[in-house]
Amino acid sequence: MTNPDGPSKSRRPLQFSLRSLLGLMVVVALVFGTLRWLEVSATASAVVLVISIVAVAAAVALLASIAGAE
Repeated sequence: MTNPDGPSKSRRPLQFSLRSLLGLMVVVALVFGTLRWLEVSATASAVVLVISIVAVAAAVALLASIAGAE
């Protein structure tokens, strides 16, 4: 059976662009700047950091599993 779309194209690896990396850094800076402005303790800021890291790791794992399923 032939592919109606032509030969299969190889997929590019998942990667971040410079624009998305800059946007992510701006969001992180705004979150921690707001926490500092609200005078939140360093322990609470560390908890926010850990939760953010776990959420990003889960999102990357989900995207990788979705990309691998296709």
